[in-house]
Amino acid sequence: MRKMFEKADRYVLNKVTALHSRTNNIIVHLITMLGNAGVFWWILSVPFFISKGSRFIGLNILMSMFFGLMVGEVLIKNIVGRTRPSELLSQDELIIRSPKHSSFPSGHTSTSISVAVGLIFNCTAIIWLPALIVASLISFSRIYLRVHYFSDVCGGVVVGVACGVLSKIVTDFTKLIPFLQEFLG
Repeated sequence: MRKMFEKADRYVLNKVTALHSRTNNIIVHLITMLGNAGVFWWILSVPFFISKGSRFIGLNILMSMFFGLMVGEVLIKNIVGRTRPSELLSQDELIIRSPKHSSFPSGHTSTSISVAVGLIFNCTAIIWLPALIVASLISFSRIYLRVHYFSDVCGGVVVGVACGVLSKIVTDFTKLIPFLQEFLG
């Protein structure tokens, strides 16, 4: 099974690397920056906190990011400790600096997908579909930039979906707490 994943990782990485060009590198670098520290998702949460009727959606976004961070970055990455593909490249081959943390799962992916899943539960397609597209582009960018393997991104998707579902459950529970209902409702 491990050999199958390694073969798929190499195949996808080679195919995506074939897309490299100066223009694509710049565009994809900008896309991946949207996921750095969840910046795009933080900004996305702001309008939801402005309107009293949608504050629980903003809370859901923040909880999704928090759960994605805790499960993916703190728990799983420290257990797995996988080497990144970028660590096997020379400095000349790098498009961006190789991140310091281990590779599995992709944190950009788990955070982005968890927020998109939370939005799917809470919003209409006019909101969640663009968020899902941005999350998918951020996820793809991690493979393109060779800082993650395909299986890292797949792991990030699984973690992201689980954290998005968990954040929805927790957010729905918080609606039952009178103080939070008054403050956020």
